Amino acid sequence: MRPVEVGDPAVGDVSRTDYRRFNPAVSFAPRPRNNRWIRSFTFGGNFDVLTDRQNKLLARDFTLTVFQAELNSQDRLTLTVNPEYQWLRPTEGNTISGIRLPVGSTYSFTRYAVAINTAGRRMFSVGTNTEIGPFYSGTRQQYSFTLNVRVRPGLIVYNTVQYNKIRLAEGSVQTRLFRITPEWQLSPWIGFVNTFQYDSVSRVLGWQSRFRWILRPGNDFYFVYTHNWTDDPITGFATLERRVSTKAIYTHRF
Repeated sequence: MRPVEVGDPAVGDVSRTDYRRFNPAVSFAPRPRNNRWIRSFTFGGNFDVLTDRQNKLLARDFTLTVFQAELNSQDRLTLTVNPEYQWLRPTEGNTISGIRLPVGSTYSFTRYAVAINTAGRRMFSVGTNTEIGPFYSGTRQQYSFTLNVRVRPGLIVYNTVQYNKIRLAEGSVQTRLFRITPEWQLSPWIGFVNTFQYDSVSRVLGWQSRFRWILRPGNDFYFVYTHNWTDDPITGFATLERRVSTKAIYTHRF
């Protein structure tokens, strides 16, 4: 079973292996009648639970949407509460952004977030997210901003900036993440996506280029190129790894 990373890689990378995962979700989205401004409300939760093979709890991460309003303009306001539990097993990683936590420790904390997103149909759309609250043995403040630009039909550029300020009993750190993703849909059958990302924790600049060709619905061909550079303060950027992969999907109908 592949490892799972708890938290954003730019914030922490507590890796999990040898686990069972349960991920139910529930939501209720009433639509007010004849409302001039509000299209719908949403309430619900996403529940992510990890256990070991003896069903002992490893992690519990609940994302509860206590209020979300979507306007008729497709703009959205969302308020969430995130109660979380983590047990750091001795056999797994126990660092958060380079800060080492005590092996075998357990943590329970609840975080709060507010997000505002404008409609993606516009030439320029923005999204902001502010998340605050306890975090493991201390606190974390997280702020993110997204600007999406529709350059022309079929060509969209997604831009994201994220800042984190982490203060734990074991140490403090500030992290920054930058991501640019141009997405070019040449036709309904051919798409080309590039993602460039850099974060101040790993000091790695990554580039992933993905080409998708739908020969016919259900029959797809993918070509992916990945290139990572390390950012050395003395020597500058140097290639860390390069990788090429392909995937073909064939669907037979009968």
